[in-house]
Amino acid sequence: MSVGFWTLLIAIALIGWLLAYMISQKPVTTVQQLIQQRRYEDAVAEATRSGDVFHRAEALKLLGRFDEAIAAYRQSDDPAAREGIALSLAHLGRDLDEARALMETQIAQYPQIMEFQSLALAYILLKAGDRDAALRLYRDNVELLETRFHDDYTDPDPLLSETLYLFSVVADANGEHARADSLARQAREWGWR
Repeated sequence: MSVGFWTLLIAIALIGWLLAYMISQKPVTTVQQLIQQRRYEDAVAEATRSGDVFHRAEALKLLGRFDEAIAAYRQSDDPAAREGIALSLAHLGRDLDEARALMETQIAQYPQIMEFQSLALAYILLKAGDRDAALRLYRDNVELLETRFHDDYTDPDPLLSETLYLFSVVADANGEHARADSLARQAREWGWR
């Protein structure tokens, strides 16, 4: 047998060993990975350790710890923190005028996902007792929301589970009870508590 054959065989064995070694190593987890795994308490701990204030707030919100989430969002310089504060206030049913103002500012400054932001504002309006404005806003955006979840966002994502929950609440207020039940079930399956 030639030297080339033995060299090739050794190279294949070495590559196989390196591959096995790499697979056996525990991957480094990030806060986002922990959230995707629905390990929200671990995500809070890791975010606290690493200084990831925004994702700490997101994990706290997913745990239903809204006051703590608001405090964390207020420390974040991420533009989406404003929306997190607004929704956390709405979930608490507190300071709804502030929640509305924050959400309206968010939409004006960062309109990239307007249909999701409009749904968030509709939820806030509904919580504040402005049912007519909430349902008008919902009806203006429901087709885009359906498209997003039918075509774009089909994989379970805990960070979108809240949006599904909001969708279910506002759909229910709009008299779409079957849709609301389906969306609420999907929100729970995706990680909303």
